[in-house]
Amino acid sequence: MNRLTLATATALMLSGLAACSQETQDDAARTADLAGDDIEANAAVVGEALEDGAKDAAGAVSEGAANLERNIEEGDTETPGPAPITGQDLNKDREDPAE
Repeated sequence: MNRLTLATATALMLSGLAACSQETQDDAARTADLAGDDIEANAAVVGEALEDGAKDAAGAVSEGAANLERNIEEGDTETPGPAPITGQDLNKDREDPAE
């Protein structure tokens, strides 16, 4: 009878461990699902922040380019002169261009 009691106790203990193990697995699966949801939500927030930053950077670059163009135009007070080499005065420094 002692062996029967020991076998019964062992069987109950093993079934309890199996139930505990299943519960632990279920908890782990739920935890993994929740962690996945958190990661997805955080990725969406980071994506939006990056998008907003890219929009701000594009605006700043555009504004900077417009300011540079305006500064160049305002500072360009020279009137264009003749081209330095037109082909008509290539041999001007020689006495007889035919030589």
